[in-house]
Amino acid sequence: MSTFKAGVAKVNITPFLGCPMAGYSSRDHGSETINDELYSKALVLSDGETKLAIITNDLIGIDDGFVRRTRELIEDAAGIPKSNVLICASHTHFGPEIRPEEDATVKGPDDEFDLAYVAVLQRKMATAVQLADQNLQDAKIGVGKGYTDKLSFNRHTIRPDGTAVTNYRMPVNKEDFIFGPIDPEVGVVRVDSANGKPIATLINFACHPVCSVDRMYAISADYPGYAMKSIEREIGGICMFTLGCAGNIVPIEREGISKKKVGVSLAAEAIKTWQWLNFTDSIELKSMQKIIELPLKKSKNDKETREVEIQLLKIGDLGLVGLPGEIFVEIGTAIKEQSRIENLFVVSQANGSSGYVPIAVAYDQGGYESNSTPFAKGGGEILRDAALELVDVSID
Repeated sequence: MSTFKAGVAKVNITPFLGCPMAGYSSRDHGSETINDELYSKALVLSDGETKLAIITNDLIGIDDGFVRRTRELIEDAAGIPKSNVLICASHTHFGPEIRPEEDATVKGPDDEFDLAYVAVLQRKMATAVQLADQNLQDAKIGVGKGYTDKLSFNRHTIRPDGTAVTNYRMPVNKEDFIFGPIDPEVGVVRVDSANGKPIATLINFACHPVCSVDRMYAISADYPGYAMKSIEREIGGICMFTLGCAGNIVPIEREGISKKKVGVSLAAEAIKTWQWLNFTDSIELKSMQKIIELPLKKSKNDKETREVEIQLLKIGDLGLVGLPGEIFVEIGTAIKEQSRIENLFVVSQANGSSGYVPIAVAYDQGGYESNSTPFAKGGGEILRDAALELVDVSID
């Protein structure tokens, strides 16, 4: 008899109106309304010996201190070791600001509320894990990949002279630029009960959740919210979204109902893939972590490097690599292509939010990301190689 079990739960984390919003430094006041609710969702898996917890959140990002404290709460409440917990954010630009002041895009009189919300948010994530753990039942899992190349483009575009310009929207004069790659892969994980009832679906896709404008003061989960709702409505269970390496990838449209169009289109591809997955209930779980130092452009607090965490969750033949920050797409695809795990999904904004991590050539070309990143040239390649080493160790 299989010992593989799974449980899922979600809790509402929608903030009060007036909260400082994250994503655009041009905002000068707090949220005015709520377009759609925000959630924290937890998936707990067990093979009889090891338990893993994956927590996805409709948030822009979470700092490593937040992760550390939340993991402690989860270990105390549910008994799941801190090292076996992955916490990630969708990177919606229409949620509350919860990061430390030095990383925040909004600062002002709402700091007291912000701190209160952060404390509640940590407890809610722990609650989601506790509820998911209480819901554990015999389960089976299927993993696969879909494909959609019509929803996003690489905003780090190159002029004929070799310099970069950051096009936040698809330029009208597309022929004037050389466009970099995207990652069209849609990762899909399907978890069903032993009798075939959907428990959870986890999707992975690389595209910035910025389907609106910086003048919008409405709380929203953006296109991932529409994708998750569409999947839950069509097939049942709880759907969770993980962001691929989307540091330089944005939606093909950013106005009007674009978040619905992108979200529903993504859901359609995920549902198509979901229906044809093969299942197994013979699963071994493993969690591994690696702490590395990335070089900084400028020393901070007399330090020349910044410590970041790479995490690998092995769920049978599936690998989830968690990377902190906004990672260039080229790094994510290189990890997937060079890995010896066929079903490997890279999750950015995981266990920390360290800023942009570009590829080396972007520093010579210029552009928004390479100018604003705290990391020195070569950091992206260090992160890539360390992730691949961790994957290799998990196999050998």
